Amino acid sequence: MKTSVKAVLLSALACPGAGHFYLKKPLIGSVFMLSSFAALSYLIWHAYERAQLISQQILNGEIPLELNAIYSAVTQAPVGNEALYVNLATAGFVLAWAIAALDAYRQGKQVDERAK
Repeated sequence: MKTSVKAVLLSALACPGAGHFYLKKPLIGSVFMLSSFAALSYLIWHAYERAQLISQQILNGEIPLELNAIYSAVTQAPVGNEALYVNLATAGFVLAWAIAALDAYRQGKQVDERAK
């Protein structure tokens, strides 16, 4: 299997930046890995905070202890700045992952060409 294919598969399927580590480019791999993990960390933190808020509302009696009411609260879309930040974090995560895979392929292709 070509180096470029291995690198892109590692970055696309395992973790953003993993292909760069395979290509012995740890600095750029770390940048991709940290940027995607930062975005993912924000999304997980946001989900946790939302779950805490909903559970507090249930305990306070603001949301009845019924499946439909809880489902409605959980699936309610964020609004305002909260929605903006969630969308930016999601876009950042997806972009970091996609760009890492494309760049791993590009740099792997250069390694393949030098090996010929």
